[in-house]
Amino acid sequence: MSKRTLTGLALLLLIIIHATFVAQQPARKTPGPKADAASTKTRAEEVVAATGEILEEVSKLRRLKPLTPVKSGTKSRAEIEQEIIRGFEETTTPEEIEAANKALIAYGLAPKDFRYREFMIKLMTEQVAGFYRPKSKELFIADWNDLEQQKPVMVHELQHALQDQHFNLRRFEKWPNGDSDREAAIHALIEGDATALMYAHQLKGMGMDISKLPPISSFSDQSLAQAERDKQAVFLAAPASLRESLIFPYVYGATFVQEMLKKRGWDGVSQAFTDLPQSTEQILHFDKYAAKEVPIKVELPDISKLLGADWKRIDADVNGEFGYFLILSEFIGKKEARTATAGWGGDQSTLYENAKTGQLLLAHLSQWDTAKDAAEFFRAYAERTRKRYPQARTATKTDTECAFQTPDGESVIQLREQSVLVIEGFPANQSAEWTKLSDALWKK
Repeated sequence: MSKRTLTGLALLLLIIIHATFVAQQPARKTPGPKADAASTKTRAEEVVAATGEILEEVSKLRRLKPLTPVKSGTKSRAEIEQEIIRGFEETTTPEEIEAANKALIAYGLAPKDFRYREFMIKLMTEQVAGFYRPKSKELFIADWNDLEQQKPVMVHELQHALQDQHFNLRRFEKWPNGDSDREAAIHALIEGDATALMYAHQLKGMGMDISKLPPISSFSDQSLAQAERDKQAVFLAAPASLRESLIFPYVYGATFVQEMLKKRGWDGVSQAFTDLPQSTEQILHFDKYAAKEVPIKVELPDISKLLGADWKRIDADVNGEFGYFLILSEFIGKKEARTATAGWGGDQSTLYENAKTGQLLLAHLSQWDTAKDAAEFFRAYAERTRKRYPQARTATKTDTECAFQTPDGESVIQLREQSVLVIEGFPANQSAEWTKLSDALWKK
């Protein structure tokens, strides 16, 4: 499942994570988005005045000296919406956005009429509290909240400014296609560093140490409750996979940084910008990052010609451990999904589309650490398919192969030693030919 556009807006802070870990002050009444010009100007002046002071606090806590001053200001909701649109245009092509949309639909993670770009613009406009723009070296804060509420956001975004000055964030803006799992991992390092720093800043005033507290990820389910309390309608309406993907870099990235702080301190976090995490597996399991356990490279052949003249491959990417967790947990329990994906070793997922009919076909091959891990994933994926298609007819069911006839075509799941191959959406009227595809994909 392509996550490129899920992670492309890399430096926008989701306000929903605020208050999911640290006890907050009582809510204040704040000016709405239609605040008058005078109050908007006042908030802009307050942000500019506070930037230098907060940057000094962030610098001391994070142990990174500012190399240059940071420009700052405020933006309206309409202006932030334009920034989000610009982010889509600068980091993704229309074809990539459409492929991401179709991948979500093909995996059953979004309804068939889902429009990814339009929904994400609305969602991010609802959620964004502030952002740092590496291109212009500027920090902007939403103009509808007062300064006291915005201080944690400023801490977070000023840490992005320090990251940019010391580690050059622009090198991550043009990520090569085909490995968005690694892109998601690096995004988690960037956001996890800033989020952990934000919490550490708040906790310092309480005499508490973030490295000695429970993992931030253990509080992740509170994000949904926080969204419900804040009446964040667009976020609550988002497909679960999008909500989880948007929260991942902040929550699990911060947990990764917590582990780094316990073992190597802030200097270790800084070093991670050189020794970059290679996968979401390494973010989820710090010991695998420490052991330098790199993903297995998996490459599937293009089977467009075998499918027929009207078929075209429109996407090829890496799901990664977190991507497979999303895919499974949509239909089976989160606990079961975590267990079934913990032995991930590598994968590639490809998406095909029939130009005439619009039918989608998925093919993905995954490698697992052990044969036991592969068998566990095989069984979990078969269970997921049964729950996704309750009315599907089981055509084959053995310890190494399951096949289902579904409303979207035939789905086949095969297990061989430490590998699992899945083909989903094969046209029902050609199901007798699927073995040719299977043989071609296994040959790699």
